[in-house]
Amino acid sequence: MENKQQREMVLIVHGFPNSTSALRFEWAWQHPELSRRLRHVPRKKSRQKSFDYCLTVLSAMLHVGPWSRLPLTVRWLDDEFGSSFASQVSPPLHMPIGYGKVASKKPKDASKAKAAKLDAAASTEKKEEKCSLCSKCVESEDRLSCVQPGCQLVAHLICLAESFKRDEMILPLEGVCPLCDTNVLWGDLIRKKIGCNMHLDDEENNSDSSDYSDD
Repeated sequence: MENKQQREMVLIVHGFPNSTSALRFEWAWQHPELSRRLRHVPRKKSRQKSFDYCLTVLSAMLHVGPWSRLPLTVRWLDDEFGSSFASQVSPPLHMPIGYGKVASKKPKDASKAKAAKLDAAASTEKKEEKCSLCSKCVESEDRLSCVQPGCQLVAHLICLAESFKRDEMILPLEGVCPLCDTNVLWGDLIRKKIGCNMHLDDEENNSDSSDYSDD
């Protein structure tokens, strides 16, 4: 989201499962009056600033399905705006709020990435890791591990999801690690699996802390 007076990006929402989901979220945020999921959101008042209204819409969106169950992160890129307007954005408890700019990383060389993947696969084959829940072998593409340092949990994605589930929804929001008894967010487990550890790094360095369509 931009501050129109200075044309500066001050807030982003990330953690979508794919680009299509992100684009649909963006469209609904920009056109709340046209989204069937946001019919309950009041229209912008004549004296209300556009920036404030955008935050009102965002806060409402984060509590409406399907977005309310996604492992999203709200990130303030501008600390000053974050301090001044943070109270206007209230995401669900499983959605962390981050502060600071996102550091860009250079993409890994394709050949090196492929070699690393092969090495990891070979290492996994040698270890023959077994699921902590069902005791069956775990393939790398189905493997999840705990985000807590020192925890030795290795589990199938499906096994851990079933262990975490508390309702009829396919994906859980959070759960207790069966090995270290730590409450962890499902989104953090997935971020670790795919190598997106931005939020996890934030926690170490800063104490602050399916239907995806919107026709």
